[in-house]
Amino acid sequence: MTQHYDTFTYIASDAELQQAASHWADSPCIALDTEFMRVNTFYPQAALFQIATEDTCFLIDPLPITDFRPLIELLESPDIVKVMHACSEDLEVFSVFLNCQPQAIFDTQIGAAFLGYGMSIGYKNLVDGIFNVDLPKGEQRSDWLQRPLSDKQLHYAAQDVDYLIELYEQQVSALQDKGRLSWAQEEMQVMLNKQRRNTDPAEAYLKVKGANKLTEDQVQIIQRLAEWREIQARQRNIPRGFILKDPQLLDIAQRLPDTTQALGRTEGLRRRVVKEDGEQILRLVNQETADEERVPAFPEPLPPRAKPLVKELQALLAGVAESVDLMPELLLSRKSLVAMLTHLMHGGEARLPADLPRWKRTLFGEPLLTALADMKGKI
Repeated sequence: MTQHYDTFTYIASDAELQQAASHWADSPCIALDTEFMRVNTFYPQAALFQIATEDTCFLIDPLPITDFRPLIELLESPDIVKVMHACSEDLEVFSVFLNCQPQAIFDTQIGAAFLGYGMSIGYKNLVDGIFNVDLPKGEQRSDWLQRPLSDKQLHYAAQDVDYLIELYEQQVSALQDKGRLSWAQEEMQVMLNKQRRNTDPAEAYLKVKGANKLTEDQVQIIQRLAEWREIQARQRNIPRGFILKDPQLLDIAQRLPDTTQALGRTEGLRRRVVKEDGEQILRLVNQETADEERVPAFPEPLPPRAKPLVKELQALLAGVAESVDLMPELLLSRKSLVAMLTHLMHGGEARLPADLPRWKRTLFGEPLLTALADMKGKI
C-alpha cells in the first residue's frame, strides 16, 4: 500500500527544486495537483504545485522560484505518468504559468467513470468511497496567494495528492480486468486535445448565452463585440464580465445605441467601461460587415417533432451502454445528439462527431449512423 504522508517537503528555491527533481526522475508515476486563484483575473494565478511519489510529497511554492526547468522536464516527460484528478483546470495553470503541456496524463475522474462511479465524481468522494477516509475540504476556497501559507493549507494541499497513486494503481488493474484501459486512455486523450485547442476569439460569440435567438444582423454585432471582449479580457487579464456581461452584449446588439449616453443606459454597465471603451463599443455596433466577413446565423433549433427522434437515439445508446455496463452519459451527450440531428435537418448527411474516439466508433458508431440515416427524412 502506498504510504500516506504525515510530512512533506516544502520547495521554495531553484536549488531545492533541482534537488527534488533527482528524487522523482526515476519514478514510473507521480501524483500531481495545483492550487490557484482565479477571482479578478482572466487567467488562473498559480499558487502551489503538489507532487507526490510512492514515498515523498513535495509542495512547490512557485512565487519565489525563477527556474522551472526541472518541473517542466517532469511534466513533459512521456515516460513518467502524471496522475491527476479532474485535471482540466490544472492543465490550464501549467499552460499559462509554465507554457507547458504535460504528457502521459492519467485522470482518475475519467478512470472512475469507466468503473461505475459517475461522470464527475470528486476526489474527496472517491477517496471516501474506496478508502473510507474523510478528507477535509475547509481550505479549498482559502487565499492560496497569501504568504506564509498556514499549516492547515499545507496539510490540505498534501492530502490532495495523498491517495492518487493508489487510486491509479487500483484503477489500472480494474480497467485491465474489464478490458477498458484503452477506452479510458482514449477518453483522456480527447480531454487533452480539447484542453490544448486554442479558442479563436472570432468564435467567442458562439458561447454567448442567448445569442442563438438573435436575428442574423444582430449576430454580426454580437460576433464583433464578443471577439473584442475576448481579446481585451486576455490582454488586460480580467474576467470577461468586467468588460461586458453576456446580457449586456445582447441588450446592446438589440438596442443599437449610437451615443455614449445611450450606451450608458445598458443595465449594470460600469461607468468606467463607458468612459474608457464606449467609443470603441459604439464603432463595433455601427460597423458595416462586408458580405465575405459575415458569420452565419445560428441554426434553427430542432422542431418539436424531432424530440422523439432525440429520445430514440438516447434509447439506442442506453441499450449499448447497458450491454457493456457503462453509463449512457459516457457515450454521447444529448447536446451531441441534437447537433447531429440539426445537421440532418439542414440537409447534411448522417455523420459522427469528428473527435469521437475509436472505442466509441467501434462500440456504437455503425448502429448510430444507421439510425441517423433512417431519420433523415423524418425531420
